[in-house]
Amino acid sequence: MNNLEFNEVKERKVDNSVHNKLISTIRSVIVEKETLTKSEKEKVASVLSDILCLGKESVYRRLRGEVRFSFEEVALISRALSFSVDNIIGAQANEKAIFEINSIDAHQTNAAYTKRLETHIKIIRKINKDKNSHLKCAYSNLPFFFYLHYESIAKFRMFKNAYQINKSYPLPFKDFPVEKELVNAQKVFISEIRKIRHSSIIISQNIFTSIIREINYFYNLNLLDDDDLRILKEELQNLCDELYTYAVSGQYGNDTEIYLYLSNVDIEASYLLIEGDGVSQAHLAIYGISGINSQNKNIRDVHNEWIESLKRYSTLITFGGEIQRHKFFKEQKKIINTLLP
Repeated sequence: MNNLEFNEVKERKVDNSVHNKLISTIRSVIVEKETLTKSEKEKVASVLSDILCLGKESVYRRLRGEVRFSFEEVALISRALSFSVDNIIGAQANEKAIFEINSIDAHQTNAAYTKRLETHIKIIRKINKDKNSHLKCAYSNLPFFFYLHYESIAKFRMFKNAYQINKSYPLPFKDFPVEKELVNAQKVFISEIRKIRHSSIIISQNIFTSIIREINYFYNLNLLDDDDLRILKEELQNLCDELYTYAVSGQYGNDTEIYLYLSNVDIEASYLLIEGDGVSQAHLAIYGISGINSQNKNIRDVHNEWIESLKRYSTLITFGGEIQRHKFFKEQKKIINTLLP
């Protein structure tokens, strides 16, 4: 066998390996096992048919390996079924990883944000099948999973994002539309993320400072009125009280565990890692309410190592640190009360 023939055989073997790994992953995600009955195979084909907008026979040809999935088709499938393509395509070197950019279209904020939350909900529900599921994070500002069930605070963060990106003349905050589907998705997201069994949350000592400054800015632009300010201030006060309850009790009111840490150093960015049931997802908060996600193992390890390192510079205010806890929440209340009128 000459070198050309050898290379062709090698490429076919690699190609088959990638294809087989893709099919195995798809089967595992859809029916949660790799060896399927006839009806389960039909279910897999039906799901893929809907995702790719292809006929059943075209899907079966791809499943049998007679036709290869295109890269665009793999991307559509991985997005719809919420699995990582890193290992499938062989991006396993330490310096390589695939990220999913969760940018929010400022012109279609409601639909885009609802879709993103629904994707997160699907992943969290899978993670929560594991009785040892974990959430680890470090936030330089107010974590979104603390405020999404407060309608005015959640609306304000969307409003700010749309104002910054959208170049047209902005609507007043009061007239900014928030659809019912999005409000429902936010509530479901909060419900699901609070089912994660173990949460280690590191927060900045100034988590309310940024949003207070932003609210004052838009109030001075006359995009917020006195009623808006009053409602936002009330919600922030209630949120502060809620966080204090979590810090004291160490739980959301169910059988989960929360460990709240107060960072003694500046947190440069916001990092989130969730794990369980063989799934891990790392999130880096950037671009306002947007961010980037990765299910790459190396990114997971880097995220985990960095968050754990920040604990060494933080004080646990759950089940301890009473003096620092009391001082911190007293200071947050004072910051919130700077909102006028």
